[in-house]
Amino acid sequence: MEYRRRPLVMASLLLGVLSLMACPSKKDPPPAGQGPEASAKPAAAADTGELNLLIFPDYIDEKIIKDFEAETKAQVRLTKYDSTEEMESKLAYAGADSQYDVVIMASQVLPRMVRRGLVKPLDHAQIPNLKNLESRFSGPGFDDGNKHGVPYQWGTVGIVYNKKKLPNLDPSWSVLLDPQKIAGTFVLLDEQRDMLGSVLKYKGFSSNTTNANEIREAGKVLKDVKKHPKCLGFKGGVGAMEDVRAGSVDMAVVWNGDAQKQIAAEKDRLAFVIPKEGSVIWVDVMTIAAKAPHPALAHKFINHVLTPEGGAQLSMYTKYATPNAAAQSKLPDEDRTNTLIYPTKEVADRLEHHRDLGEAAKVFDEVWTEVKSQ
Repeated sequence: MEYRRRPLVMASLLLGVLSLMACPSKKDPPPAGQGPEASAKPAAAADTGELNLLIFPDYIDEKIIKDFEAETKAQVRLTKYDSTEEMESKLAYAGADSQYDVVIMASQVLPRMVRRGLVKPLDHAQIPNLKNLESRFSGPGFDDGNKHGVPYQWGTVGIVYNKKKLPNLDPSWSVLLDPQKIAGTFVLLDEQRDMLGSVLKYKGFSSNTTNANEIREAGKVLKDVKKHPKCLGFKGGVGAMEDVRAGSVDMAVVWNGDAQKQIAAEKDRLAFVIPKEGSVIWVDVMTIAAKAPHPALAHKFINHVLTPEGGAQLSMYTKYATPNAAAQSKLPDEDRTNTLIYPTKEVADRLEHHRDLGEAAKVFDEVWTEVKSQ
């Protein structure tokens, strides 16, 4: 989720995030503790203990924060962002990597953040609860053995819709990506890899393709559909989900957790589907900023989230899947068996995990900029 996710959630989700036709804010962030995204808590001197957390909106339970504050006698201050691009802009702003302690980010972005020197290696000796991770999230195939990032939540991307308005919706990306088949009004997800990756799956390509022509073809699909009168722009997962809930649009591309939160309360009206062409799986990770002012406290926070209780509390709140194996037994049955959160094998076989694309990521950046600016 990157909104969560998410979701996720995301996403988040789920809060109005962006204006319907606007790009995510790229304004330079103010100094830590100033601006509307900072929490209302008063700033604390560094020696009193203060954890600065950079995170998607609506992506952590207040109980987790209160429990951590009680345990450490520290204060937690949140700075929220709406998209990966905004997060990277905030973190890369001159000196900003010394303003934040823990940064929640999409796993596929982490290698780039490492190459840019914006996050620091983790001290595993200070995170004993790493043992609680599922093996698939802690092996050498994931961030070289969690050298810089620890999985936080994971989820999927799909379409949430008003089933009273669209009772016979075809479970296909074409209902909002093919101008000849658009089923109703909709908003697209304002998250580069998740949205472009979904379009790539729709076109029959890998969501991790490094073929510039395929990436540009996906961009053309988005540029064309963006001009359709039923397309009401791009939003983060929370804002998109809120639009569907409020009835201002019929459909939206969102993270599964954002959808699940609302569907649980309105099963008779709302539904979520992962299109038959396939979709993506995202994983968000906890990282520590390169010049984090409170690195020891940051490690304690990561370790706290990795407790069985902390991991379960987080997923019960976000309605995203937990990578914490020790937390899974503490989840209620309705969450553990919910296929919107934990996809069936039949659905999982159509999903593709995000990977770091190296230099090819520049093509994604270029195409996404074109999509959003035209």
